[in-house]
Amino acid sequence: MKALAACGEGQPERSAGSGDVATAPSVSAGTQHTCRILAGGDVACWGNNLYGKATPPVGKFVSVSAGGFHSCGVRASGTIACWGAGSALNAPLPAGEFVSVSSGFNHSCALKPSGTVACWGHAFENQGSPSVGEFTFVDAGTSHSCGVKIDGAVICWGSEVFSVGTPPAGKFVSVSVGASHACGVRTSGTVACWGADADGRSTPPTGRFVSVSAGGGHTCGLRTSGAVACWGVDVHGQATPPEGEFVSVSAGSWHTCGMRGNGTVACWGSDEYGQSTPP
Repeated sequence: MKALAACGEGQPERSAGSGDVATAPSVSAGTQHTCRILAGGDVACWGNNLYGKATPPVGKFVSVSAGGFHSCGVRASGTIACWGAGSALNAPLPAGEFVSVSSGFNHSCALKPSGTVACWGHAFENQGSPSVGEFTFVDAGTSHSCGVKIDGAVICWGSEVFSVGTPPAGKFVSVSVGASHACGVRTSGTVACWGADADGRSTPPTGRFVSVSAGGGHTCGLRTSGAVACWGVDVHGQATPPEGEFVSVSAGSWHTCGMRGNGTVACWGSDEYGQSTPP
């Protein structure tokens, strides 16, 4: 469950107030649905459309994030728009201008240009109560959220089950929160994971990565070569990526999607609701 399309892609650039979209196409895999930003800034979603979570509003967006029962995106104007249902939509959306948004299972978090984080939705485990300070990255998971502070340290809030809210020390450039584990890309390019490690979901391979995405029980990362590597639960093939080069990857609950350099999307894993069959 990602900030932007997949953790580590960086924040999208845009011309504030101009309505002009200046962001690369991206993809985000949620629980049973997937959303992507098209080259022109429109959003397309597919898969389970319960409560309308796969029916995005019209308009131009610079980022999109598919969650559990809802999806959210940052419009070209910098405002947040969400669609679907659940506690993440019961509270008023935060006002102001944002550079990224991350939809968790039942809550969401967004990053302002100032570096402050706003979260809303279900907060039973305090996953909607962000730490104070300035951040460069934020990601919402199932029952906790994590962010990268300006000094590179990862801070998490919410559930402490599986020690998922206790990240390792060191400097990171991005972080991704799954259902019961989390992973981050260090400034060195290596990946570190923490939390539950059933089926090896928190045991990343060696090598350098540009991004990482933690899903339900598996994790996928984009190597510097452009190849995708996945580890953890693979019962539906969600951890068996296709060959070839990608520019981003996003791990959902039981499926994974990646964006190729030519703008096409490839998905693998569960396709029960059509979430792995992009239009």
